[in-house]
Amino acid sequence: MDHGSRIECTVEEYRRGMMRLHDEYDEMKRISSADNGAAVLEAIERAEAEREERTRLEAEERERAAAEAREQRDALARARVPRRSEDVVTPIDDDDPEGEYYRRESWLI
Repeated sequence: MDHGSRIECTVEEYRRGMMRLHDEYDEMKRISSADNGAAVLEAIERAEAEREERTRLEAEERERAAAEAREQRDALARARVPRRSEDVVTPIDDDDPEGEYYRRESWLI
């Protein structure tokens, strides 16, 4: 096949495609003008509602992830405080008899 016939085939395919697109466009115009665009308007509104719902869900997910990360950072900070302090940490339950053994000042018996 020579270049001229390939070019003619390509142009013919292009023309057929353009005619098909024009026919689809005319059909869409006819449908939208028949019901004053109510179907198109409804589709647009439905798409906007879906987009807003998706945006809302994504925002909730980001907020949940941020709150979880904040909670983890706070827990890590609370866990770090006793290790960094230079004071002796007194246990909360002073009445624990076993705890008295570990709180003694000298381990020399």
